[in-house]
Amino acid sequence: MRGRVWRTIGFLFVGAVIGTLAGQLLAHQFPVFGRETSVRWNPSADLGVVKFSLDLFLRVNWLTLAGAVAGYFVQRKWK
Repeated sequence: MRGRVWRTIGFLFVGAVIGTLAGQLLAHQFPVFGRETSVRWNPSADLGVVKFSLDLFLRVNWLTLAGAVAGYFVQRKWK
């Protein structure tokens, strides 16, 4: 059961990455693919002994979502 969950997450991630790259490449020909939504999160803490800072940045375009959906369907057919 756990293997299926990780496999599904992996396919969703790979599909989203491929979709994002395709959207960036096709944005010059089709401007609608160039529209992106960005989310940035910078959690950090200074606990005296340990100090950390993390910078997370997420960019999503239309083909990111299409790639994630395609990855899900490919994973379903993979069996």
